[in-house]
Amino acid sequence: MRIESQPAYILHTRNYRDSSLIVDFLTPDYGRVSGVVKGVRSNSKTAKQRRSILQPFVSLLISWSGKGELKTMTQFESRGVPIALQGKRLFSGLYINELLSRLLQADEQHSDIYTLYEWVSNSLSTSPTIDVVLRQFELSLLSELGYGFDLSVDVDSGEPLEADQQYRFYPDHGFVRQDSGQAIAATVFSGADILAIANGEFTEQARRAAKLLCRQALQAHLGDKPLRSRELFSSS
Repeated sequence: MRIESQPAYILHTRNYRDSSLIVDFLTPDYGRVSGVVKGVRSNSKTAKQRRSILQPFVSLLISWSGKGELKTMTQFESRGVPIALQGKRLFSGLYINELLSRLLQADEQHSDIYTLYEWVSNSLSTSPTIDVVLRQFELSLLSELGYGFDLSVDVDSGEPLEADQQYRFYPDHGFVRQDSGQAIAATVFSGADILAIANGEFTEQARRAAKLLCRQALQAHLGDKPLRSRELFSSS
């Protein structure tokens, strides 16, 4: 099977054999595609020129052949100006790339996630509130993958969340009211914060709650292996 001129962004690269790379791409029609790019790690001028294109946050057109999970990349070219990310914006972009590498299944169409990726990459380069952009991305990604949850309803009772109540969060279920007679859960969220997040009103308190909420929701699907990109934040 041969696929020609598919839009793509690079999610991850790793060395392969003496002079090649294995690259994970995000594409609109085939989702995460992994392929071998041969010869780009040699010292020739042509190899260096080709390798310079294989950078994160560069819009590409790629072509490949093969039916297995690991394709053979036959051609790639830049199709736009790289998205310029530096410092925490760059670390945030690398975090997004790692999330997608870990959560997306190979060769499944994800055109909406591709569009979401373009939005978040450009937003990271311009928005003054990086954390809000990340939370919006995380919530949208969970929804697109079928892991979303209702930010307005107590899933046990079916009643709307109340601002003056406390709620426990279950990643595979949703929000459940913390009754006064129950043992206090390790983590509870105020109804006011949850509703603020639902309405896109990211106050300082709601931003802290959203960070914890998204981390818990994602952890349920990432497993125990830590995200390497989070280490960049802690060491910066």
